[in-house]
Amino acid sequence: MAHLNFYRWITLVSIFIWIIIYWQAGRKVFVDIRAAVYSKASRLDLILLIVLSLCSFMVLVTCLFGILKLLPIVFIQNSVMVFMGMLLIISSIIGMFACRHYLGKFWTAEINLAESHKIIDTGPYRIVRHPIYTFAILMYLGMGMAFLSPWTGLLIGLIVAAYFLKTKEEDNYLQQNLAGYRDYVSRVRHRLLPGLW
Repeated sequence: MAHLNFYRWITLVSIFIWIIIYWQAGRKVFVDIRAAVYSKASRLDLILLIVLSLCSFMVLVTCLFGILKLLPIVFIQNSVMVFMGMLLIISSIIGMFACRHYLGKFWTAEINLAESHKIIDTGPYRIVRHPIYTFAILMYLGMGMAFLSPWTGLLIGLIVAAYFLKTKEEDNYLQQNLAGYRDYVSRVRHRLLPGLW
């Protein structure tokens, strides 16, 4: 039992560090949502950003309450499953930082085209078109492994569905508004999962 809580604490600390660095302690989330409100790109994207933000916050609260025993982690788990979830989370966070590095100044959470926007087709973007979302989904699945409960399962299910919709919405927008994106789609055929989808 001590191992389970130790791994869960490492998991939560890793996620909080990710939020502090990657999302500038949450400030970047609000900036991107505000930009999406004033953007004419996509109303669906705005809704998905809000859903992703709220569900992510609720997953974190649920996990924190679970580790503090304020909310039951219902399903029986062993330390191997929790440890594998922790490793999946840490490797996914590293993957998101690497993907963001490849995007550079073109990275935003909302659908947006920067001035002199260009297609990035190197690194993980040679394999799938939305690798940051792939790693984000893997991170949340790792959270589900580390904090297995109906609450986290439901919230993570909503998050995964939102990412699937977001990739489709972004692809539609970029095909209509970014020169060369249709060619990129024909070269890199999969959105999130190599060989599958």
